[in-house]
Amino acid sequence: MTGPDNSPRGRGVGAASLGWVVCLSLTACSANDDGADRLKHYLTQLARAADSELPAAPPLELPRLSEAKLHALAINTESVSALDFLALSGCELQVNLGRRNSSLGRNASASQRLLLDLELLRLAPQCVEQLRAQGNAPLAEQLRGIVASRKSVLPKRIYNALLAGPEYRHFWQLPPRLQDYPASASDDIVDALSALEHMIERWLGGDYQANNGQLEEQLSVLRAGDGGALLLASATVARALYPASGVLEKQQAVLNGCTNENMTAVASMIQTVVSKLFTRELQPWLAQLDRREVAVMTPLRRIETHLSAVLPANYQAWQSPRDTLLGTLGRAPKAHTSAIQTTLKRCAARSSSPASTQG
Repeated sequence: MTGPDNSPRGRGVGAASLGWVVCLSLTACSANDDGADRLKHYLTQLARAADSELPAAPPLELPRLSEAKLHALAINTESVSALDFLALSGCELQVNLGRRNSSLGRNASASQRLLLDLELLRLAPQCVEQLRAQGNAPLAEQLRGIVASRKSVLPKRIYNALLAGPEYRHFWQLPPRLQDYPASASDDIVDALSALEHMIERWLGGDYQANNGQLEEQLSVLRAGDGGALLLASATVARALYPASGVLEKQQAVLNGCTNENMTAVASMIQTVVSKLFTRELQPWLAQLDRREVAVMTPLRRIETHLSAVLPANYQAWQSPRDTLLGTLGRAPKAHTSAIQTTLKRCAARSSSPASTQG
């Protein structure tokens, strides 16, 4: 013996009654709720309108840079300290060597080591010519060899200073909540990433001009960036919209063309929920997220492309699922919009067909 049907249709709840319940719930989210709250509310109301069980959110692992165990790349080059310091008298490069051999130079950060190498690459050619003019060909050749060696490892120096640095790890740190993201995100982050990408392009192209303060300033801005918020937003969208699309896909078979009043009422309530919660509230926020992802990741991916030859395996192992997850900011809303259109079109098409209008 089967138990009583406690669904809205089984209880004989009419379209007006169920619609009233749904409409009361549509105002449950306030303007102070973040995107995660609004997505959860939408999924709940959509399932209620469709008289469907609330689906479980799919398990989703967030790719954490902190767990990628990134380390600075080993760099083996001929030591600059092997150069005859006194023989370089009159070369600006002598000052560079002095800084390298100081206690600060020996304990310099990866970004400062990069700047020292860039300065060496910029100043060395003039020094080579000066040494040759002075008849010191052996030292000139030694310096030329050091320059060639430093050029070959420059991508590694850049990787160590940027992608393996503490600022970049902090950039991808996950926030506890999205709050009003991405409205609260700063354009300074995008500007900093673009500036760093242009610097790297110049340096790898042979223009070794570098501003110490500018590099450190851009890295400082990067530290306050929103890579982690982008990842959290992507996971939040995926965990809500893919189940929401599942609710609609299941309903497509159940409605089967709205052949009775209750089916038509369910379709109408789904349309109300979609219109008020998805179209009006969520779509503008989802569009903002998609634009933010493009703005942030375009210069960052260019940086990774510039350094692709030296990216270690563990970085690439983190990079791949990161990009897959970020891609949901574009894919999940499109898939959900398609599910909405298919569901509502099916009902409309059947209800307007000759068979459905016969008495």
